[in-house]
Amino acid sequence: MPDEAVVSVHDRSEALDLLDELADLYQQVYAEPPYNAGPKFSRARFLDRTRGQTLASGFRLVVARRKTVPIGFAFGFSMMPGAWWANASPPPHEVLEADKYAVVELVVSKPERGHGLGRLLLNRLLAERSERFATLAAVLESEAYGIYLRWGWEKVGEFRVEPPFSDALVLELRRKAGGAPT
Repeated sequence: MPDEAVVSVHDRSEALDLLDELADLYQQVYAEPPYNAGPKFSRARFLDRTRGQTLASGFRLVVARRKTVPIGFAFGFSMMPGAWWANASPPPHEVLEADKYAVVELVVSKPERGHGLGRLLLNRLLAERSERFATLAAVLESEAYGIYLRWGWEKVGEFRVEPPFSDALVLELRRKAGGAPT
């Protein structure tokens, strides 16, 4: 029986200590098609971008390890009403004006895929969030894109500035006051 994955949740300061180690896994995953390790997915860009994102309100990192080796991670932060992804077409008004949780990364090593680890990481990341929606960018040709749709995420916008092209997806985390779905 393989060793069970251990999942841990980290705040900003702990995340900063883990970034170099997580950058190795990020670099491995984003070397695969359709990403092909283009400049958009470089190690340096990941480290620089993520250091800044740890300062955002609601930042949370979830890491899965098998023994001491990271096999997956996810992180994100809160988006205030009116905030949206840079370079994405605008979402419907009800999404734009709601508070959102931006899932910035969901990374799972290739040998660990297909066993529920990605869903576990995402569920742990979004557990107990108070925001109305979660949102993420999904690369069109990626395996993850279809998985997100099967999990109930819906397309609300497009990123068409720099390939590989992505769609902005949302998932309703809680219903509007009064209990009616939106």
